[in-house]
Amino acid sequence: MIRGGPSLALACDACDAEVRQPLGPATHDVTCRVCGRAHALQAFETPPGSAPVGRCLRCGCARLYVQKDFNRRLGLWVFAVAALLSVPTWGLSLLVATLVDLALYTVLPDVTLCYNCGAQHRGFPRNPEHGAYDLHVAEVVARGPRAA
Repeated sequence: MIRGGPSLALACDACDAEVRQPLGPATHDVTCRVCGRAHALQAFETPPGSAPVGRCLRCGCARLYVQKDFNRRLGLWVFAVAALLSVPTWGLSLLVATLVDLALYTVLPDVTLCYNCGAQHRGFPRNPEHGAYDLHVAEVVARGPRAA
């Protein structure tokens, strides 16, 4: 993960590789290091990181959600190991895993994600208009505009 300022992570349209790049006032696109394709960004209203994200910087979608910036696979592995160790430890490993999870939840920063393209906006202040992931909103965005 890129630390120290605002950044954008997305999947390359050409090769599906993960593209991560720090954002600065002069950043107009992000380039895939695998295939070299440039992905244009939406224009910044303010310098990156100085204000909350209102729209996705990649696709311009206003439907965004916030979650903790933590690897879900790693979290599942922690609880899988704790569950396997629960019998010999009389369940204490599950308590320890829960306490570790709670500590990480309070310490880790938030990341803002786009429902439409999945772009991850890191290093921006949290926008109070964006809540947690909502399956209904995700289905509406995935379905797209419908004819009457």
